[in-house]
Amino acid sequence: EAERVNSISNLLADLERRALELRGIFDFDAKQIRLAELERALESPDVWNDAKRAQELGREKKLVDGVVNTLTTIAAKLTDAKELFDLARAEN
Repeated sequence: EAERVNSISNLLADLERRALELRGIFDFDAKQIRLAELERALESPDVWNDAKRAQELGREKKLVDGVVNTLTTIAAKLTDAKELFDLARAEN
């Protein structure tokens, strides 16, 4: 039982490390900043005066949003898994 608990604990720690590496590889902080910039740009009524530019911004926003949301979801699910594991371990 203790070996299995250690194995799960090590696996969760490894997954957290990998998630942090992914944030670096995909430049998560810069993507978050860029996403905010794109959202502000697309909220401006003037952006729609240039339909081509608006489409380019929309496409970029979709891509950047996908990266940010995916990495955020991974981090949240890992946190949830770790908390559930800690609760289960505390009950035993």
